[in-house]
Amino acid sequence: MKKSKIIFLSIALIIITIISVALTFHLKNVKPIENDEEIVVLTIIYYGSLKPINNTEEYNVTVSMGSSALTAFSLVADLELTNYSFGSYVKSVNGYSEELPNYWAFYHYNIQTDEWQHSSYGISNYYLDENSKVKLQYTG
Repeated sequence: MKKSKIIFLSIALIIITIISVALTFHLKNVKPIENDEEIVVLTIIYYGSLKPINNTEEYNVTVSMGSSALTAFSLVADLELTNYSFGSYVKSVNGYSEELPNYWAFYHYNIQTDEWQHSSYGISNYYLDENSKVKLQYTG
C-alpha cells in the first residue's frame, strides 16, 4: 500500500508541475488582447559609456493595455532592430550603436522582487500592463 501511495503522489506532483509550467508559459508568451484602455508606462533609456553626459532619459508613455515594450520605446526613440525567435533585439538607440562586446539590454521592473530584471524576451514580445516599467540599458 505504501508504494502505491508514493507512486500516486509522485504522479500527481508531476502533473501539477506540468500544468504550472504550461500556465506560466501561456501567460508570458500569449499576447493579451489589446483594448481601448490606455495605460502610462515608464520607459528608461540608459546610454552608459556611449553618452557620458546626460546619459539617462525617462519618459512616461501612454499606450494601449497589452501593447509591446517595442511600441512604448518606438514613441520616444529611433531604434535599429534585428528580429529573432525570442523577439526583436535592439542594435541601436537614437543613433547610438552597440560596440561589441557591449550591447543594448532590455529590462523590466519586477514589482514582487522590487528589482530590475534582464528580460528573456525581446522588446517586441514583452507585453505591458498598468504597472509596467521598462528599460533599455547599454552595458558598457
